[in-house]
Amino acid sequence: MKRFTLVNRGDDESKRVCEYIRESLTSNGKIYDPVDPDLVISVGGDGTLLKALHDWIHKIDRVAFVGIHTGTLGFSTDYVADEVDDFIQDCLRGPFEIEEKRLLEAVCINSVQESKIIALNEIRVENIVKTQEMDIYLDGVYFETFRGNGVCISGQYGSTAYNRSIGGAVIFPGLDLLQLSEISGIHHRHARSMGSPLIMNPESEIVLKHESFDHALLCYDHLHMHLDGIHEIKISSYPLPMRFARYKAVPHIQRLNALF
Repeated sequence: MKRFTLVNRGDDESKRVCEYIRESLTSNGKIYDPVDPDLVISVGGDGTLLKALHDWIHKIDRVAFVGIHTGTLGFSTDYVADEVDDFIQDCLRGPFEIEEKRLLEAVCINSVQESKIIALNEIRVENIVKTQEMDIYLDGVYFETFRGNGVCISGQYGSTAYNRSIGGAVIFPGLDLLQLSEISGIHHRHARSMGSPLIMNPESEIVLKHESFDHALLCYDHLHMHLDGIHEIKISSYPLPMRFARYKAVPHIQRLNALF
């Protein structure tokens, strides 16, 4: 790593840690480059790391990300604020290993145009104003008609995020899968869907269709967009991964324990 930049959550502690890292690395020959970095250092929590991803999504094939935890949840981070000197020494000592995590994309279609978004944790269609009906197709084949609040699609990495809070399965690293979980599905004699999470291979395409997604939101990571006028949403894997810089090994069980 020669060039780096920093993203922080905006609080005084995170700003202080950022300034300390910047001064320490630049005084040891590293280059602070907020335009074309090799490494994006996120100082905050998981939300800050997601912000860093979306800030640098246009250079996703050329940058790696590492997180230092000063926030409320640090599942995605490798260091805490008290370990910032260890992080600096790790940066100066040598190269990092790359751990790739699958990204998702959604293409939203209306009668005149398409729009595309990219996400790390999950993509979900959610309607809290009215019951949302949608036909779900898997790899071009009709699967079911869902009625309820919505559905959530996540990869292995996002299985521990929103997906876990709605009863989805937590997927271990090394199992590169997609998951579809229902959000408050309606189940009675006139309307019934699968009612449990569905695990799919990572090359699957999920298509959601209905004549109206009015009042529904497409929520992706910490962002959202309105779906008024949309009638079809195609969700699949994005061709490029997010690249995490791993200077040290943190067991996945240890990361899971940090959630509880």
